[in-house]
Amino acid sequence: MTVTIAPAVPSGDIWDLLFERSERPFPQDQVIFQSAETGARRTYEEVRQRAERFAHALSSLWQWQRGDVLAVMAPNDIDTPSVIWGCHYVGGIVAPANPTLSAVELQKQLSSSQARGLVVHPQCLPAAREAVRLAGLAPEHLLVLREDEGTAGHQVITIDQFMASAPPPAAVQTLRQPAVDPAKDVAYLVYSSGTTGQPKGVMISHRNVVAAVVLQSAVDGGHMDWRKDRTLAVLPIYHIYGLICLVHLPMYLGTTTVFMAKFQLDSFCRLIQEHSIMHAYVAPPVVLHLAKNNQVDNYNLGSLRMLTSGGAPLAATLITELYQLRRLPVRQAYGLSETTSVFHIQRWDSWQSGMGSNGPPLPGLEARIVVDDAHTANEREEGELWVRGPTVFPGYRDDPELTVECLTTDGWFKTGDVGYEDQQGNFFITDRIKDMIKFKGYQVAPAELENVLLRHSAVDDAAVIGVMNPDLASEVPLAYIVLKQGQTEDETTAHQILDLVKECTAHYKHLRGGIIWTKQLPRSPSGKIMKRELRDRAATVDRGRHIAAMEYTRYTARLAKL
Repeated sequence: MTVTIAPAVPSGDIWDLLFERSERPFPQDQVIFQSAETGARRTYEEVRQRAERFAHALSSLWQWQRGDVLAVMAPNDIDTPSVIWGCHYVGGIVAPANPTLSAVELQKQLSSSQARGLVVHPQCLPAAREAVRLAGLAPEHLLVLREDEGTAGHQVITIDQFMASAPPPAAVQTLRQPAVDPAKDVAYLVYSSGTTGQPKGVMISHRNVVAAVVLQSAVDGGHMDWRKDRTLAVLPIYHIYGLICLVHLPMYLGTTTVFMAKFQLDSFCRLIQEHSIMHAYVAPPVVLHLAKNNQVDNYNLGSLRMLTSGGAPLAATLITELYQLRRLPVRQAYGLSETTSVFHIQRWDSWQSGMGSNGPPLPGLEARIVVDDAHTANEREEGELWVRGPTVFPGYRDDPELTVECLTTDGWFKTGDVGYEDQQGNFFITDRIKDMIKFKGYQVAPAELENVLLRHSAVDDAAVIGVMNPDLASEVPLAYIVLKQGQTEDETTAHQILDLVKECTAHYKHLRGGIIWTKQLPRSPSGKIMKRELRDRAATVDRGRHIAAMEYTRYTARLAKL
């Protein structure tokens, strides 16, 4: 494995890194973002100019102040980056939101973040309008990226209309953000579900992002040539993984990135063939499709030199199978919102070393495996992963207790993930301390679903666990449910309960594992539900007893595209 020397992390903010550096290797007219659906393109200079215009409108029309929060809710779209960086230009904070959130879920995020404005894709408009009403946000502070069929019948303000209504820049005092302290000022407020079911706001500083981009570029930059190499963006850019790797890295490296709004296997393969895609960041289910689906045989994927999989562990056997079948290499990466995306990553020239691992940390970052919250583990001894470095977040918004609980005084972040390191420093995940379920990289809090289930008139008690669905190559939520006396344990009742979950939550939180009826839940003397016992039961004595799960099994192919 080639050893990469850690570069110095620049002292400026995100805008300085992307738009003020003198050594930028590519020209201003380099195409950075391209839409897979429409073919529309955005060059480096177009993104910069549009960001400056949006910043000017925020400042002059909304009197935007340093630290104000702008929520952004959209699937992958080539005009989202300029909105993001326009907010940063005037010292603001961006709070990305999942475009599938319900109005109630979005309202909670708007209220928690104290957002002053919301920018949405047209398809998100119905939920956004209701969320704005519930949150008490000024209706004129809701903007849409553009007009399309989703805006028909709605009186909305587009980004272009918003920018056009601002006075000429010479008439107001704007044109550069207030002084930003990169180490202290928050650039992103990323919401990640906690074990309590309440979303927690992960504060990510400008320095965190600058370090993440520069340190990952030190590993990947030498393998990506802006003159010819193209990346396919299938991961959602509202998630920290896509936000760093598919928005910031392309703008820094100059590589053209083709945005897909959502994953569909045939479109994914077709775009690789048509655009000679060299690299793609993916989640494990994409790797599963490429290895198992015969549709792939209809396309020439010869331009693809590397797939980088992250968001959840991927079995070494599947990586080997794909390479033997189609000669497509896959490396793995590990990271969290709290580590500003990638922390560990396998290197391009040694992806077969430490197969099944997430590789070593990026240069300049530290990792250790800790046993019993006390001492460093021996080689291959399991323990909790602790990490430290300039990409580690400063804390959770308005939650000092949780911040102190997971961040040590000397800067180590306790990830809650359990694993071990081999002699080369490759990290292997084996378990999670927390009960969090990961569905295709999305975090699903069991407590949130349990709270929804307990609202159903037929439910007396409930517990949600994660079980592996091999067809989806992902964990899925499964509910153990105790019904109230007199209620019937049948398909009708199960579907009524599933429908409630669907109505109240985003698609990735749905009970794809189905329901298992039980007369009581196993609890400890203190009253805590014993989730490990339920997981053991689901894998053994209760295997095959998942009522209403067939609804999802029949539609596995469709669900895999979500």
